[in-house]
Amino acid sequence: MTVKSLLIAGITMVSLIAGAAFADVYLTGEEVAKLVVGKTIEGQYRECGVGRNDFREFYEESGRIRGAERACNVAGSWSKYQGQWEVKDGKFCVRLGSDRPSGCFDYKVDKDGVLTRYDEKGVAHVNFTIYDGNPDHL
Repeated sequence: MTVKSLLIAGITMVSLIAGAAFADVYLTGEEVAKLVVGKTIEGQYRECGVGRNDFREFYEESGRIRGAERACNVAGSWSKYQGQWEVKDGKFCVRLGSDRPSGCFDYKVDKDGVLTRYDEKGVAHVNFTIYDGNPDHL
């Protein structure tokens, strides 16, 4: 091998290692389930808009979700809804019916315990605070 070949190989190796170090690492569906099952999450969108409501959801072990929502960043009464959760193909998936965001999403949790949901493009839209049990009696 020439010096030039070794240099190119070294640069390639450093690039691969650096790329892996900065790659997004999402929680598995099972890890998300361990964080939220038997607990209540409270979600707020980073930006309000049509169809974006503040919400609270209690995740039962049976796969059932009991939730309540109200207009984004507006005080007022909460309307209740139900849905289902499951782990599918390694991701945490929710089905919430009608106009609510449903599907299989990627999640991360930060050092303060805030869970963040990412869409299929890797854009963070919702932050969740996690509470033990069902304090809102959903």
